[in-house]
Amino acid sequence: MAQAQDAQTTSPGEAKPAKSGKRKLVWILVIIASMVAGAATPMAVGTHNLFGASPTKKDSEPATVPFGEVTVNLNDGRMTRYLRIKIVLLTDADDVKEMTKQLEKHKAVLKNWLIGYLSGKSLKDVGGTVGVKRILREMQERFEETFYPNGDGKPFEVLFEEFVVQ
Repeated sequence: MAQAQDAQTTSPGEAKPAKSGKRKLVWILVIIASMVAGAATPMAVGTHNLFGASPTKKDSEPATVPFGEVTVNLNDGRMTRYLRIKIVLLTDADDVKEMTKQLEKHKAVLKNWLIGYLSGKSLKDVGGTVGVKRILREMQERFEETFYPNGDGKPFEVLFEEFVVQ
């Protein structure tokens, strides 16, 4: 009879901790096994070709090619303000000769475009991170179109060495 009373006094909620404890243990083991398998996968297959990179080709060092300086008056109503930028092109060291050749060939056209493009900007357009990034993006697109009209050129990036608004 004592056993019957013990069975009656134990509520259904008291028996569940043993079951949920086993479930937690199973889930913990599954998570640990997944983490171990995930960590071991790169070791098993090798990391040299995970992202499609060729293991034989070495990445060359980045190099800069100077474009020069451009100074323009901003379109800012009554106030006379100007923008002075110094531009460099970032490319691979292997591509410096080709980039220099392209720059010499198209520098006058690009500088003329820059003067017209930037002189139409107001102080609000060139201020802040958003304005600077927008100008860089539009310059990048224009340089790429000018250097490689077919879209099959070497990768490069247009950077500001100086960006002064006064």
